[in-house]
Amino acid sequence: MNEAMASLRDLDPSYPVPSVYEFLSRSENNAFLNYVHKDPFGCHVFPGDIDNYPLSSFFTDMDDEITRAQQIHLWAYIPSCRYRCHFCQFPTVILNPHSASSQAVMKELVDLNIKEATLWLGKVPGLAKVEVGEFNIFGGTPSLLPESELRRLMAFYKANFNLSTATMRFEGEPGTLTKSYLSLLQELGFTKVSFGAQSFDDRIISACGRMHSAKECFETVYNARELGIDWVSVDLIYGMLGQSVDDVKYDMEKTRELELSHVVCTKLHLEEFMKSRTGISGERRSVWQKTGLIDANNTGFPGLGKQYQMRELIEKYLESAYREHPTMYFYRHDHQPEKWKGLVADLDKQFPEVAVGLGGSSKCTKAEAINITGYRAYRDAVREDRLPIQESRGMTPVHRESSAFKMALSTLIPVDDAVFRQRFEGRSFFDNEIINSTLSELVEKSLIVIERDVVTLTPNGVTLVEAIINTQFAPPLL
Repeated sequence: MNEAMASLRDLDPSYPVPSVYEFLSRSENNAFLNYVHKDPFGCHVFPGDIDNYPLSSFFTDMDDEITRAQQIHLWAYIPSCRYRCHFCQFPTVILNPHSASSQAVMKELVDLNIKEATLWLGKVPGLAKVEVGEFNIFGGTPSLLPESELRRLMAFYKANFNLSTATMRFEGEPGTLTKSYLSLLQELGFTKVSFGAQSFDDRIISACGRMHSAKECFETVYNARELGIDWVSVDLIYGMLGQSVDDVKYDMEKTRELELSHVVCTKLHLEEFMKSRTGISGERRSVWQKTGLIDANNTGFPGLGKQYQMRELIEKYLESAYREHPTMYFYRHDHQPEKWKGLVADLDKQFPEVAVGLGGSSKCTKAEAINITGYRAYRDAVREDRLPIQESRGMTPVHRESSAFKMALSTLIPVDDAVFRQRFEGRSFFDNEIINSTLSELVEKSLIVIERDVVTLTPNGVTLVEAIINTQFAPPLL
């Protein structure tokens, strides 16, 4: 804990002490401090509590809920990149898009994705009919796909899934999202584009191993707008090697200048994903981890105190023109929040999501399954007509309610017990032993307030919501 406290005390004297500093400094809050110091990318996935859940039961649960759902989130993961970022632990295939051999790999990736999706349709028949609320092609760098392969992929999904009213979102990388490629996306029906900039400072971009420039980021935004694609979401990271609070201030100034419709500001996660199984995790450590740059003291990285100064600076710069939903996803007032996030996490929705591709995570309220993260094993499974699922978990009824409550908290929207009762056949979240035993402690710590059966996060609660979700909702001891 001395290491965590030392990290918290690493502050930039030019900026205010972060508001959560005093809270995290108190010994009774060590569980929070320990969590945020490691911060293993926690609140975006809500695993089940029944290990080795039979796949047959998982498919039955999925089909049942998908059949009854108003909409679902469907996404395809294309695990191709032209290089590996220094911080990346995600499963991906590195290739040179200009080489002849890469074209065969691209075809193989599309072949595998289409075959896996076909296997899903066979196991979960309701998938063919349910309305897809939002369809995402994620990466990796799917913008490496040649036009012919992207057209083939989209022809399959449009022919086999109900995309009639779906919004279409595509993730790329500034060096490959050229104006002509954006035009192709628009022709295919994509109205939303996202890409990782990580920073708008070329020094920081280069330090994290990216091969695009800040200028290419700006050009991507401008080209999209010129084509009429106004929904452009940019990912920024804070807490990176050599990054200062001033550097984050510069990124926020550029964000406001660009008047981005959406921006995601993510803290760099140093804990290995493969240890925590809380994200789309690969089998390799990041370059920074392998080279020893991330050591026991995280030498060269801004400490926890500076990281919270960075977060407060982000909130300050964005508060006048943006709203936050869910945590660290910001949308401009004249736009809507990320639809796919709302479909999965908003308490009045929490519909199923199906992920097709290497390392994808699919779930409904009763069960979840995580795909294989090693490319060779993934390819072998699909070629053998097996869905490439590495593990599946179920959820007990009490955990199902707790998970729904935690997901709702992550959206930062006040959690209304009346909506909860509609979800769970009249049961209140006060009836749930896991939730109820935690609420009083969160009130005592001034992380939430409860008024008229509505739970609202306080400012410290908003900042620490990931820690709340991942440290405070433990099953009671028997």
